[in-house]
Amino acid sequence: MLLNNKISITFFVQNILRQALLIFLYANVVVFLKLFSPWALVIPISIAAILGTCIALLLAFRTNQAYDRWWEARIAWGAIVNDSRSLIRQLQMFLDEGPHKVSLLHAFVERQCAWCFVLGDTLRGQDITERLREFLPSPDRQRLAEATNKPNAILLAHGLAIRQLFDSQQLTDYQMVQLSTNLNSLTDSMGRCERIKKTIFPRTYIFNMQVFIYLFATILPFCLDPVHYLLDVPLVTLLSSAFILIEKSALQLQDPFEGKPTDTPITTIAQTIEIDLKSMTDYPIIPDKPVTKDFYSL
Repeated sequence: MLLNNKISITFFVQNILRQALLIFLYANVVVFLKLFSPWALVIPISIAAILGTCIALLLAFRTNQAYDRWWEARIAWGAIVNDSRSLIRQLQMFLDEGPHKVSLLHAFVERQCAWCFVLGDTLRGQDITERLREFLPSPDRQRLAEATNKPNAILLAHGLAIRQLFDSQQLTDYQMVQLSTNLNSLTDSMGRCERIKKTIFPRTYIFNMQVFIYLFATILPFCLDPVHYLLDVPLVTLLSSAFILIEKSALQLQDPFEGKPTDTPITTIAQTIEIDLKSMTDYPIIPDKPVTKDFYSL
């Protein structure tokens, strides 16, 4: 996620550098043809103006759609933060004081932290071996190795542990329902993230948008006066590059789980959850808060 810090200009330039150079070279060729060739095509500026207005409206709609997907992902992870805290707080309230309460709480904390990190890494297609080794004991890791959906398997382990507490009469039926409802909320948030990840934005819409932008860049040099060369070529390049940059920004926002600077900061959120849960249960060692040195967090 981009932060409220000074963003390097190279972040924007590197996204459109190749296209901007091609447009710059193309605009130079067209201007030289208009200056030295009697057969150069002249197009009324009103055509480019109408096309540019249509592109601007379509880009606004396109960007809003992409932001909605990004924002839905952020809402889902915000709910994960709240439900994770609620799960541990409820267990602290429901379990009776005794010699095993701390170990039981720590087992749930480790599983919940593992679930948050594993869910985030799975959404980004990253290896989760180190995450499992960090938070879970060997028997749990072996059971998870056989699961096709690792985050869902961890939630199942949560549920089975809660059932064991109920069977041993450490939880009432009402308390088990409350904890089960919390697990259902976590499952819903996981499902929303998986839906966003697996639902592909229509490629035809992206293709059509790009066609309109490059059509605009193609006809714009024919609409300007070639006499003002020092103004025409930079103007064509800047206007076309602006449309391309906005379109690429929408492309980045529409996929919030790809390990890019514009991602939903799921790793940072998981680290925050780990700190909160371990602070709530009096861990002797609590991780430091993540420090972001760049202009984005993942």
